[in-house]
Amino acid sequence: MRLFSLRTLLVCTALASCLGMVGAQAATKAQPAPKPSGQKVAMLGGKFAFTLPKDYVKGPMEEIDAKARAAGVTGSLYMNKPAKRVVIITETPLPNDQKVGANDKPTLDGIIADTLQQQQSSYKDFKKLGEKKIVRKGLGMRQLDISGSVDGGRVLSTTITAAYGKRTAMVNVISLAKDAKAHAEVVKGVTGGK
Repeated sequence: MRLFSLRTLLVCTALASCLGMVGAQAATKAQPAPKPSGQKVAMLGGKFAFTLPKDYVKGPMEEIDAKARAAGVTGSLYMNKPAKRVVIITETPLPNDQKVGANDKPTLDGIIADTLQQQQSSYKDFKKLGEKKIVRKGLGMRQLDISGSVDGGRVLSTTITAAYGKRTAMVNVISLAKDAKAHAEVVKGVTGGK
């Protein structure tokens, strides 16, 4: 499916950018966990909304070309430079003009299974850390946690997906493996976890 090939491209591009910064900058002390105030993000017509910490900078996503935008693909890349963390946000139409409710289990399970398969081939030293089913304010979500390496650097990657109406939304949080606590805080902010 083109939808997941695009996501793989986005993840790899973001990881390369993230790890490139690591090589270019001197080692820094661990950053404190981000605070839950900052930039508001809304997807799926506002049904999936969360707030990123204010120290995230929104950047362009050249990977989404004119053809993809014409097909209804939207996306944003947020980067936290001090912590070297990337958050990729994409929203795409469901295949075949499909329409789903707020917690369509077969659709969500299919999306996360395809994502798992794509990530297995995208990361070296791939390891699945966990998978969760979440329902927040009636919206079903799936969370996939993995670890792997890109260009020799170990990373954590958490993918959260939801679908509603004729669209699917995906949030991918990518952090250096040594930054697990702050990574978990950002994921918690996206999922509404405690």
